Amino acid sequence: MVQMKTTRILFIFAMSVFLLSGCWNRIEINDIAIVTAVGLDLEDDKIRLSLQVAVPSKLGPTSGTAGGGENSTFMISDTGDTLSEAYRHLQGKLSRRIFFSHSRVLIIGEELAKKGVSHILDFYSRFHEPRMNSYIMFTKGKAFEIIKNKPTLESVTAEETRELTKLSVGLSINIKEFLDMLLTEGLEPVAPQFASEPMEIGGSAGTDKTQAITGAAVFKDDKLVGWMNESQTRGILWLRDEMEIGVITVKVPEEKGGGHISTNIIRTETQIVPKIKNGEIKIAVNTTSEMNVMENASELNLDDSKNIDKLQVEIEKEVKDRIQSVLDKAKDDLGTDIFGFGEAVYKKYPKQWNDKYKKDWNERFTELEVSIHPTVYVRRIGLTK
Repeated sequence: MVQMKTTRILFIFAMSVFLLSGCWNRIEINDIAIVTAVGLDLEDDKIRLSLQVAVPSKLGPTSGTAGGGENSTFMISDTGDTLSEAYRHLQGKLSRRIFFSHSRVLIIGEELAKKGVSHILDFYSRFHEPRMNSYIMFTKGKAFEIIKNKPTLESVTAEETRELTKLSVGLSINIKEFLDMLLTEGLEPVAPQFASEPMEIGGSAGTDKTQAITGAAVFKDDKLVGWMNESQTRGILWLRDEMEIGVITVKVPEEKGGGHISTNIIRTETQIVPKIKNGEIKIAVNTTSEMNVMENASELNLDDSKNIDKLQVEIEKEVKDRIQSVLDKAKDDLGTDIFGFGEAVYKKYPKQWNDKYKKDWNERFTELEVSIHPTVYVRRIGLTK
């Protein structure tokens, strides 16, 4: 009996040692080229794939100051009839296996985006390595120009891109969310516009460039149809109920002393309410915001509650103007419902949507009557008199 128990224990111990001895499919870091960002462009009717690849030895804490690692990454690039073919061409010229799993940024150039991006999304949804939660963004120029930029604060530019997107200073869209928009009835895709902008670094005005979110790329189906500027992009955030941070500045009338007052957004909520009357759809946009005074560069006395009421009215006008501006652009110039008005109609009136409105929604959207109802509460004015 004792011998049997001893044999059983030795067998369990031996199996444990066998199972813990290693991972059969492990990947050594010395065998892979770690991709940190992907750029895609159209070049002579072919896809140019540009990869930002990390140099692991240059990324550690002893490799130098943040942003100073000139050799922390390098860029490789090649073309193909498809994204997969361009990838295989690159792999055939690289001694290490290309490894996509650490990439969190996908940048697509304007020419390729105008032709359509569904095949790119197809590649990301089928190939197991690229992450669907990678941020997707578009640029008016070439994506490889963004990819090859040198970092300012982080070890690699892809990390700066990702952190900038996470700050919610503009749109923040990942590949899965973009694909969901593409597949959702009554909603067209939209994504951040990225660019390299001049910035003075160390006293060298105009000679250095940094990455910036400069607006939004607007789509109809999977094709890029236009751009929104930064101000209009803020209107998109209001309408999509995605406004998290921001500053609104209003001008004080001259009869009240002139100057400007800036307020900081602390909370917003937007509701899109469709209503069908006599067969016609009307949309009400109801948005409620809470704000704090951030700066009073005027003579207006904010200790007076009447002045606070007047300030709230002026901010409401500014919010309404921003939303109206982006509505006019989407309806009159681009003809694409990036706000999800159609989706709201479908959710509230599914039968009417399927029977009547779905088939020609793009045409109906351009004629849609939309009323905007902003409500603003200024909560805090600070301690300064």
